[in-house]
Parts: sequence; structure tokens; C-alpha cells
Amino acid sequence: MSRRPRLTRRALLTAGCTAAALTAAGFAGPGIARAQSQEALRALSPDQVAALSRIERYLNDIKTMQARFVQISDNGGYAEGEVFVDRPGHMRFDYDPPTPVLLIANGLTLLYYDKQLKEATFLPLWETPLWFLIREEVRFDDNVEIVAIEEALGTLRVSLQDPDSPDGGIVTLVFTDRPLTLQKWELIDPQGIATQVSLINPVYGQPVSDDLFKYHHLEVHNKRRPER
Repeated sequence: MSRRPRLTRRALLTAGCTAAALTAAGFAGPGIARAQSQEALRALSPDQVAALSRIERYLNDIKTMQARFVQISDNGGYAEGEVFVDRPGHMRFDYDPPTPVLLIANGLTLLYYDKQLKEATFLPLWETPLWFLIREEVRFDDNVEIVAIEEALGTLRVSLQDPDSPDGGIVTLVFTDRPLTLQKWELIDPQGIATQVSLINPVYGQPVSDDLFKYHHLEVHNKRRPER
């Protein structure tokens, strides 16, 4: 039986950070980003502006979420596992074997933990794309550039990127419409590799244990600086 290729560390970090998504949603200086975002908003149709407003309200209404996820890259990489969200600031991606990876956002820091090597990489949470989805207020008019909005066949897609780093990658949030529901996010990294993370049977509004976002109990043999 042939084995599926494993996702690389870079792909796991990028996709786990999305959510989502995702080297995409903007983290530029607020003055520059706000000016660029407002210019982009003025170019949108009234229907597109209304769609963005609906998405903002929907994402801000999500306080907790639990789901299975499936992650696929177009280079053949495949992984799956469980994701937990507790907004603001908390998210956990727990990958199933054979992928030995755990990602935890605890409100300040994103941990990438290799269970096999007992190796930990820490990133400031606000420097990762996932901050857009789990910060206290999700907004499309601050620190994010809207690349495209598409509505077709009951699906709504919004593509975003960092206005200060347009070559850094693009994240697309994909929703089913009526009722509006986040289905998956898709990422295109600077190397052009596309990765999608699909949510399976998400449950919203149920209590999520604070212990899921703690990592001091993990055995760590080595701490690494993030890849640049």
C-alpha cells in the first residue's frame, strides 16, 4: 500500500496558522493598512460590502469551536486531526499520527511542537496569520487587504493578504451560504504551494477546557527560532 506524503513543517505551520488560516491575513502597521483597506473597500460593490459585514458578524459571534479537520496540499501532503478554538486568542491543532505535530495559541504565543523530536518553536501570536481569526474583534477594515470576494453556487469566498507583504501569500476563507458557515480555508504560500484545511462536523458554543491551551507540561529537548 502506498503511503501519502507527509506535510512539511513549513506547510503545517502555515496552514495551522490560518485558519483559517493561514502567511496571509494582514499584520501591517495600522495607519498604512487602514488606508489601503479603506481604498479597497471603496472599490467593492454594495453587495460585496454587505457580504463582508455578514462575515464579520458571523466570525465575531463564534466564541468557541471544536471540529475534526482535514489538511491537504497540492504537493501530495495530507494530515488530519482535531481543532479547538476559544476566542479571543486561543486555538489548538492536534494532528493525528503519523503527523507528530501540536500547535497551540495561548493568547500571546503560538507554539509549534514536534512530539517525536520533543522540539518546540515559539512565535508571537500577532505575527501569525491565525491572529486575524482569533483576535478579540475580527475586522476587514484594519490590517488586512481584501484581494477578492466571490459568490457562486451557494459558496462565498474571501481572499486576504498582508498589505505590507503582498508576496507573502494569500489566504482564502470559504463559507457555505444561507446559513453562513465557515467550511474551510485555503492558503497559497510564497512558493506557490496551495494547502486547504477543511472543517468536519464543527460544534459551536460548547465549553472548551482551558487545559487544552497550556503547554508547560510538554517535554521539550530543544527550542528553535522560527524560520524566516
